[in-house]
Order: sequence, then structure tokens, then C-alpha cells
Amino acid sequence: MTFSLLPSAFWSRGDLTGLLVCSAFIISVLGGCKPVTESDSYLARLGDAILTQEEVNALIKDRSVLLDSADAVSQIVEQWVTNELLYQEALNRGLRGDPDVRRLLADNERSVLIDALVSRVLDAEMQGGPDEAAVQTYFEQHQEKLALREPFVRVHHLIYQDLGAAEVARSAMQTSMLTPVLPEGGLLANGLSEDAFYPERQMFAATPGIGEAISGLDIGEVFDVFMVDSTYHVVQLMDRLEAGSVPSIDMVRREIRDRVAIDMRKQLYARQVERLRTRALAREELDVR
Repeated sequence: MTFSLLPSAFWSRGDLTGLLVCSAFIISVLGGCKPVTESDSYLARLGDAILTQEEVNALIKDRSVLLDSADAVSQIVEQWVTNELLYQEALNRGLRGDPDVRRLLADNERSVLIDALVSRVLDAEMQGGPDEAAVQTYFEQHQEKLALREPFVRVHHLIYQDLGAAEVARSAMQTSMLTPVLPEGGLLANGLSEDAFYPERQMFAATPGIGEAISGLDIGEVFDVFMVDSTYHVVQLMDRLEAGSVPSIDMVRREIRDRVAIDMRKQLYARQVERLRTRALAREELDVR
């Protein structure tokens, strides 16, 4: 796997201006230049700039960065060295004083400051996020938008180590849907949560034919024991919600909270901008012609 922190859009420009901005971004991600002391431990150094183990660890933990674990550190170090060489060469050539570069850096600084302000203001006013009343109100007013686009099912799913125990469990589940007496010997795990609904077509998607077969079950019916990677699976259909039906609020609570939070942030953003506009007009600082 090839790892690169340089967005391809910068390379397509083919100029050193874009490269300088990109290199500055990489250095900001990794903590920038730090003075070297005798006690410092680092993975790479170029002049006074160093790359520490802590900075590499922080970057590896970043969910937005996908790395091959075996080569992660070496790839990050090599990329840092490449960017630091180019960054320092750009400084040596005096590109920081170039008008176009200065404009790009200023625009970037403005964007960072604006984003920081908006984030802090909105976070301060939205502590705790939407309350339950807001979630309930949204659910009641937008049920047509929450209707399921595909069937969802709830299943009882057990995984056994041996076929015999799995067959006994299947028989018990056929006898009783609510309180089956299941064998504990050989039970490896409960698979899909019995309390949650899952998109029917996505269940067991990695096992050809199983998902399609389970979709034909009636509620309470138990599918034949099937094997996946040397383990034996028992699946009983507990409930099904057809496409177009409205889910319970518990099924979509997280999605509703996210939607309500987005709406709240938009409203708070508009009010904050309007407050600043009103204040600037009152001080006769704002003049739009």
C-alpha cells in the first residue's frame, strides 16, 4: 500500500506554490519544527526540524489515515523527510515573500480562524446536544422521511464450535421462540444482537446464498445450520419490518439526533452571524455598497 499525505490536487498544479502550501499543511499536522536539544529523541531530523515518536503515534491513530501497519512508521518518516526537504528549499528560495504564496497563506489562516470560532461558539451553545424532547418532536414531524427503504430484520443468531451442539440449539429454537433451552457446550458467541434490526440484504453478505435464503423465512422460523470459517451458525428470524414501514424511535434515535444537531448548528450559525452583523452596523463599521 502506498502512503502519501500530499493531496493529488496539489501535484496537478505543477507549481511550487501549491507544493509550499501542502508542505506547510503536513508540517502542521505533525507538529511543525521543534528546536533540537541533546536530550531530544526523534525519528528524523533535518536541520532544526525534528519528527518525534509522539507525533508519529498521533498520526497513526488518526482515523482518516489508512496505513499498512507493518510499514506505517517507515512510510510516515519517509514522507516527512520528503516534505521537509521541499519545505525548507521553498523557504531558502524566498517563496514565503512571493505575493501569490502570501495570499494563499493568508487565506488559509483566515479559514482556520473562522472554522475555530464557529466550532467553539456552536459547541459552547450546544453542550449535551439535542435533548429527548427535540428528538421526539422530529420523529413525530418527519416520519415519512424516516420510512425504511428496504426490509430490516431482527434475528436470534448463535455461533457454535461443533455441528452437534448447533443442531441441538436449532431444534430448541424451533420449539420455543421466546425461551429456548440452548446447549452451552461449544457456544462460541452470540452473533448479531437479538435486540437490533439489520438491513435484510446485508446480513451475511460475505456468505453467498445465506442472506437470500434467510429473507424467505417466516417470523419464528429457524434456518438450517450453516458453516462459516469452521464455525456453525444458527439463525432464527424474530421480526421483520418491510420497506416503507416507519421504524420505532429507538431504531433511528442516533440518526435523528444527528439530523437535529445539524439543524441546530445551522440555526445557531445564522443567529451568530446576524448578531455580528447587527453589532457592526450599530458601530458603523459595516458598509455594503
